[in-house]
Amino acid sequence: MKKIFILLMSVLSLSAMDAVVSGEWINKHNNDKNLIIIDVSKEDVYNAAHISNAVQSDLEKWRQKKPNGAFEIRPTKEIETEMRKLGINDDSNIVVYSHNLDPKDLLKAPYIVWALEYFGAKNVAMLDGGFDSYTKADGKLCQKITTKQKGNFIAKINENMIIDMSNVKKLINKISMVDSRPAKYYFGTDKQDVLKRAGHIPGATSYSWKYSLNKDNTLKTKQVLSEVIEKGMKLNKNNDLVIYCTGGLEAAMNYFVFHKVLGFNKATLYDSSMLEWANTDKTPMTKYSWE
Repeated sequence: MKKIFILLMSVLSLSAMDAVVSGEWINKHNNDKNLIIIDVSKEDVYNAAHISNAVQSDLEKWRQKKPNGAFEIRPTKEIETEMRKLGINDDSNIVVYSHNLDPKDLLKAPYIVWALEYFGAKNVAMLDGGFDSYTKADGKLCQKITTKQKGNFIAKINENMIIDMSNVKKLINKISMVDSRPAKYYFGTDKQDVLKRAGHIPGATSYSWKYSLNKDNTLKTKQVLSEVIEKGMKLNKNNDLVIYCTGGLEAAMNYFVFHKVLGFNKATLYDSSMLEWANTDKTPMTKYSWE
């Protein structure tokens, strides 16, 4: 009877995994049979030191460059193969983290969380504060490459989580859109070198992904985020929402916050973002206006 109770409590603790977990949570659950921990930093960074039992999978295995220079998620079969290689099953619990070496490295984690859920993973979380959170919790580090028994995951795409350029065009000024880049790029006083044009998609509002983070790269509390986004910006979590940025990564952080933390269940990510939009002739752009 005691064994059954312990097993039941273990199952319940996994099923109750929050969207954001701490370094202490990893320490407590690291050896859970159903848990897959994914380190999304570069292979050399992973090899130097990583969370015990973590497997490695960098961003290039999840997205590819389009002919127009923008990026997009890789085809279903490639992602399914990668997920199985990482040991992921249909009922796996997954935690994603990076080493937060720079902004791009930090943003890989929410992008891969989004990708995992886009392809049908049901229980995915991000390690709050990344690798540093785990080391501060005195977590055990490892240099040995972790391998897992091949998983049996079957991809089931959730088309409601993504939007393409043609559909963004149709929705301009009809639904809310959030530009996840620094405000100077949204406003258009500064132009990014990778873009032909400055400014933002007409009707979009500005909310830089950095606004959601504390100085140590942990997320601000749900209460604070709600006050800023729902009360301050007056965005309704029951309404449709498009989130975009430069090339998908910054938007992924905002998608994580809006969708996973605050419950904006109708949020969609424009994966190719401004690398496609601002580099395509005749797509509408607005400059020098706060909307």
